[in-house]
Amino acid sequence: MKRVAFAVAGVALVVGVVLLRDTGGGDMPAAPPPPTKLKPFAADQVLVPGPQGRPATPGLLKVRPGNHRVQLTWSGDAPAYEVRWGERKKLVTRPGAQLNGLRNDQEQQIEVRAVDSFGQYSQPAITKATPRADDAPYSFVDRFDSTSEPDQKLWRFGKRTDCARATAGDEDDHDRLVLSSSCGTRAVTLRARTPFVRGSDESRFVVETDAPSTGGKLLLDLVPGPVSVQGEPVLPGAVRATVSTDATGNSIVELVPGGTATKPIPAAVPGVTVRWELVVGAGGVQVHRDGEVVVTSPYVPQWREATALVGVAALAGDRVRAGIDLIGFRAGSAEAPPNVPAPTVRVNAGPAMTTPIPNVTAGQLRLALIPSRESAPVDRVKVNGVELPLRPAVEGQQWKPGAEYPAVAELPEEALTDILNVQLDTTERVQVTHTDVELTGPTSGIAHRDDGTPLVSAKPTLADPLAEVLDSGGQPVPNGAALTKGRVVLEVRVTALDAAVAGLAGFEVRLDGTHIATVPTAADGPAGAGRWRLSLNTGSMTEGPHAIEVRAFSTDPGAHPETGYVPFMLKP
Repeated sequence: MKRVAFAVAGVALVVGVVLLRDTGGGDMPAAPPPPTKLKPFAADQVLVPGPQGRPATPGLLKVRPGNHRVQLTWSGDAPAYEVRWGERKKLVTRPGAQLNGLRNDQEQQIEVRAVDSFGQYSQPAITKATPRADDAPYSFVDRFDSTSEPDQKLWRFGKRTDCARATAGDEDDHDRLVLSSSCGTRAVTLRARTPFVRGSDESRFVVETDAPSTGGKLLLDLVPGPVSVQGEPVLPGAVRATVSTDATGNSIVELVPGGTATKPIPAAVPGVTVRWELVVGAGGVQVHRDGEVVVTSPYVPQWREATALVGVAALAGDRVRAGIDLIGFRAGSAEAPPNVPAPTVRVNAGPAMTTPIPNVTAGQLRLALIPSRESAPVDRVKVNGVELPLRPAVEGQQWKPGAEYPAVAELPEEALTDILNVQLDTTERVQVTHTDVELTGPTSGIAHRDDGTPLVSAKPTLADPLAEVLDSGGQPVPNGAALTKGRVVLEVRVTALDAAVAGLAGFEVRLDGTHIATVPTAADGPAGAGRWRLSLNTGSMTEGPHAIEVRAFSTDPGAHPETGYVPFMLKP
């Protein structure tokens, strides 16, 4: 008998799993497409698990309609779930999901099925929901319903290099704004051109977003000055709420200055929008999550008007895709300045031909500077040959090596052309990480836009396979320790915290390059995740090092296979 089920026990994940992707190159013949359907196989020395009873139907299915979206939660302990609505469906690995891009006031019938590790599906839990826009009063609001987001009259997008985009959402993310970035830990920032003006009572800075994604950050800033990017440390007089999510999905909220958490933060459900509110009042500052106070500070800002900034950041070397459904102020009345297309800015470059900008009378140049060592702050700048004072964007901010220093120069009419040649008046090494220009003149509907395609795709990918070799009792072995010849257990995990995953057709196992097992996982339809234990007899194998390769395949021909390796040692 070659097929047997093994009980699942809690174990530690393998250390040092390597993920590989196939690459093409040279004149090599094209590789055959990866399989989307697998047949079971087990070599003589291998016992593989098989499907058992079908999973239970998800319970306690609840819906929460919103603007162009429906949020779902349910109960269950299956490794994955399939959600169907209309002609669409997706696989998720948490008991919750969000359906985006829906037509408001149109009822949706929704089905949710539990999916086990072998692709066996439960009977559906069924519900109905109708998405609707909220009717809360705002002094300023953008619901990002346009196909050409972001609206240049309302927003500027700040990034240090060309590693991020702010665009209208694609696929199921239409009717929202998407911030996509491969900038790593540096925040990319959406700046509201409409000032945040405190009212006579509480004033609220409201952001509805599915950020931060796993391992990322969401930053909400109110800064008393003309700042376009979010750096460290927080500027004097500013208020910042930082929401971070670790690799396991746990959420942490911090408030500067002087914030104190009032309650534990629920773990974020990937891809599900949360309503964050930064509330400024006479008694201090609060952060609200979906209407509940989670952090408070006694700090009372002395400013009446501030710049509102929304930023996202990822882990080092990682990428982030964040959907934003709404940004609004419930505060004092204010309007955005006229939308005048910004000129090109060239810093410390050679001279270039320039053309005056008609009907523009003044402007403001915003720079972010990082000094390399202790020195006096740069307080002069030349713009098209005109020498101008350069002042800190926020009074009291410090000029420190390695710290970003936002600065501002007021631009007179004689310095304004379609290209601004900027030269810093210093002999010190100073890095300019960001430039931004606001011009004063008649409103224009023409403005520069980034490429309309998000930098990071929304297409689901296959979850990563993780593998670990356990002893004969199914227990972890100390890192690097050799195993006694005989029965060992190979545990394979496929898991993810993404908003949706590609369907899993199954996986193959190779021992020292030899195919020893194939486990299909699409009995009724594709699995999304799971854990499997295979028994391997190593009695006839040689002593010393060996390696196991696990390669997972998707039912989606467009999803790339994923591979994990695990080495192990056998005693003499």
